[in-house]
Amino acid sequence: MKRVFLVCVLILSSAVISFGQNTFYFAHVVNGNAGGVWKTTIFLTNPAVAGTATSSGSITLTQDNPSLPAAGSAMNVSWVNESGQSVGSGNTIPFQIAGGQTRKFISTGTGACAGGFATVTSTTPISGTAVFSLYNTAGTQLIAEAGVPSATALPKQAIFVDVGGGFDVGVAYSNPGVAAANVTLSVLNANAQTVLTTTQSLGAGNHKAAFLTEFFPPAALPPTGTMQIASNGQLTAIALRFAPTGVFTTLPPVVVASMFEPAVQWFQQRPWAEPIKTLARLMAAFQYHLG
Repeated sequence: MKRVFLVCVLILSSAVISFGQNTFYFAHVVNGNAGGVWKTTIFLTNPAVAGTATSSGSITLTQDNPSLPAAGSAMNVSWVNESGQSVGSGNTIPFQIAGGQTRKFISTGTGACAGGFATVTSTTPISGTAVFSLYNTAGTQLIAEAGVPSATALPKQAIFVDVGGGFDVGVAYSNPGVAAANVTLSVLNANAQTVLTTTQSLGAGNHKAAFLTEFFPPAALPPTGTMQIASNGQLTAIALRFAPTGVFTTLPPVVVASMFEPAVQWFQQRPWAEPIKTLARLMAAFQYHLG
């Protein structure tokens, strides 16, 4: 019974720690002119009760380096706040958010197009989301935009493949760690059969963004399926589904159920853990079984 109690404490502690993280990521940010003006808007809010202590923190922007497996570099982009005032300097945007308050930061869209990822750190837990916006080349007319959730770093996740009828999927993933990560991309068709695989090394602080049809030969891709992103390090990821017209929508990654299967098997091999086997099975059942 003591063992059962300890395991339950560990599960609850893990849940509390995950809920209270003071660091999260936006797996992709983009700014600049590339066939249209791209802007990224970041919203942050302090979910604590109004009037409680202020949360201090910063958004740090890291630009990708196409020379894999080199490390990323500072992404120096101009940003303004909800009042149109310039904020931050270099690749850092500092913020102060009291309980219940919200902040909005918008990249100006000026300069050559650049992509990377953002790391948000704060003294107390905050929440955030981002929006990718594409304007015409003059930057005066909105063409399309999509909301992008904040991300946590995981060693294994998957995005949906949907490349039939002229659609394509853009994928971005980043390595927020301090060491290079070995990354394996595996495409599974709708019947869970692995049909394509490629590997690469992604340097510390580096970021990669490309269409599925750039990662793999278009004719070899299944029209529908998933692409698993597995690494020996912790990665963040996001995907966008592009229509032939250029309109796009977000495809957030999903957690691969096999991350939870070892824990389930460990419980099943120990009779004393019977009271929490059901809980472990439910945890696994909440995930999509993608391989």
